[in-house]
Amino acid sequence: MAAGFLKRVRRLTMAKINAFLDGAENPEQVFPQLVQEMREECKKAIDAEATAVAALKRREQEYHDTQTEADKWARRAELAVRDGDDALGRTAIESQVAAERRLEAQKRARDQARVAADRAREAREDLHEKLEYLEQKRDEILARARSAKRQEEVQKVLAGLEAGSGASILDAVARMEDKVAEAEARASAYGDVASEVSGESTETKFRELERKQAIDDRLAELKKKVAGEPAPPADQPKEGQ
Repeated sequence: MAAGFLKRVRRLTMAKINAFLDGAENPEQVFPQLVQEMREECKKAIDAEATAVAALKRREQEYHDTQTEADKWARRAELAVRDGDDALGRTAIESQVAAERRLEAQKRARDQARVAADRAREAREDLHEKLEYLEQKRDEILARARSAKRQEEVQKVLAGLEAGSGASILDAVARMEDKVAEAEARASAYGDVASEVSGESTETKFRELERKQAIDDRLAELKKKVAGEPAPPADQPKEGQ
């Protein structure tokens, strides 16, 4: 009976645990069921032990009663022999022998009942130890499972923040920043080119004016020379220079 309990409990428990390991069941559901089933089996084990102990007590009582009967017939046989009544003594001895035969069978039954009671007690103690261990593991594994679930949810949130190309938002922001910087660089380049073009046009005008002035100065100098006026010293700056 005790072995049957243990086998059934192990079968039920391993089925649940294997289902959990295969990912078919949630630990939040598995462990409460395991604990409940184990508690029910513990109650059955207690009932089985009580039944086995009660049976042992009955066997012991039967053995005690038969032993008392055998002792009684032994005393009567002796009493009859002392009184000289051999026939009555023989009858008492026959009853004594019959009681002793029953006593042998009852002794075997009592020993078997004691073994059954011991096994039932061991099974009950074993189940209670397993129940305590399971309850401890339930708290530990459920705490770990809940922590893992929270971490998984965080990872899912982080994964959801990733772009379709697989780059993170930070990478996308960096790319946007690069594009803005590139646009700013282009705008700055356009400004530089425009300034350069504008500056070149003004410079050209001034150079043209200076060239014309130089030509006018030489023309005036040439006219003075032709008119007989002395030319200015070489180191004297010319007008307009």
